[in-house]
Amino acid sequence: MSATGFPDAQDPTRTSCYTELMTFHIALYKFKPGVGNDEINNVLSEVEALKDKISGVLDINTGVNTSIYSEGYTYVILVTAQNSTAIDEYRSHPDHVVVAEKLSKMEDRGIGVDFETEA
Repeated sequence: MSATGFPDAQDPTRTSCYTELMTFHIALYKFKPGVGNDEINNVLSEVEALKDKISGVLDINTGVNTSIYSEGYTYVILVTAQNSTAIDEYRSHPDHVVVAEKLSKMEDRGIGVDFETEA
């Protein structure tokens, strides 16, 4: 455990206190001016379609960020996976690489967050 009381990501024994860990990947995007809603919705649909192509990915949800604390990040991708290995496979999957390149060309800025929690 870290000083904050959260599991320490560097502690190799940390899984011993859990029955099973799930991994979540969150990506937040602010798109460039001029990128239209249809273009955004099309690429997010492509992201969602990856769910059935990658072993260990349980769900992929996308949508508009409605938080008052959005800091300008307008869209969200949430990937739920069995473990961090599945997230790594998601990132390296050829279809994800193609979609990620499309997103990269459309985004003004983006941020990603991964975390594990008890299933």
